[in-house]
Amino acid sequence: MGVISDTGRTLDQIETVPYEQAFLIGDLLTTSITMLSGEPKAGKTLLAAGMAIALINGHSEFLGLPVHQRLDRIIFGVTDEGASAELKARLTGAVPDNSVTVFPVEDTGRDGFWASVLEDLVQMRPGLFVLDNVIGALSPGEDISEPSAAARFMRSVRPISSAGIPVLLVTHTPKGTAEGMSVASSPIGGRQFGAAARSLITLRKSGKKGRRIQTAINRAREELDLKVTVRRATVDSEVPLWEREETRPNVVPLHDAKSWHLGLADRIVREQPTETSIKGLAHKYAQDVGRKPETIRPKLAELLTRSGSRWVRKSTEAA
Repeated sequence: MGVISDTGRTLDQIETVPYEQAFLIGDLLTTSITMLSGEPKAGKTLLAAGMAIALINGHSEFLGLPVHQRLDRIIFGVTDEGASAELKARLTGAVPDNSVTVFPVEDTGRDGFWASVLEDLVQMRPGLFVLDNVIGALSPGEDISEPSAAARFMRSVRPISSAGIPVLLVTHTPKGTAEGMSVASSPIGGRQFGAAARSLITLRKSGKKGRRIQTAINRAREELDLKVTVRRATVDSEVPLWEREETRPNVVPLHDAKSWHLGLADRIVREQPTETSIKGLAHKYAQDVGRKPETIRPKLAELLTRSGSRWVRKSTEAA
């Protein structure tokens, strides 16, 4: 028997997973492997803690995105010294103490380490396993920028997801090079990690206090580009409170998916910005509508044209 005859399945034999079961948090955190990357001090652990709080407490949404599942237990594997105490400070009082288990990820190069982790996770059945962070979890001597190291690491953690336990991997982007970097290439290790995870979140600093969350996720209804802030829930607490800066949701139901660009076209005709190209318009309004310029450009090209020095709507026939 061969590989195809042993493992191949016809379409009717392949189990389909509904959208709501493919995401813990809609268009953001999947039920398979999600990779969260950001430069040092961007707030990656704070974002992981914020999502954990929403999931454990059964909130209806997180950052305006629907929370599809309520989780009874989340397990964090941490690699940095002092990370356990920091995580406790960020979760204490926000979730029940017995809902989160934290363990140090050490000596990952010894034979059977990840198999032992998998055995414990299968027995404990958490709703989510968070590894913070990937660099600290590599075997001694491995370099995260080496494709072979990325491939070996993903082979180690993929069985956890295959066992039905969602995985969130926290990792780093190169410091100071976020500008112009794509979501797919943002983790150190680049496309080797991106292709393996297939679900990517990038957290970027934006301005003095702001942050941006950008995603590239299979099966997502929208690729997100959200302007967000995080602050302490109370003055004497380290529990993170994440908020979107947009006053209206950027992600809309499928039946309303056309409305955003129609409204944007009307706004441009009304405001008459100084930009004289569709590309310029797309970049100018990307943040306002929470979509990437490459998503906006073809929509505006269908609706708008220049007439002299003004932007006007195309005729129905032309559009």
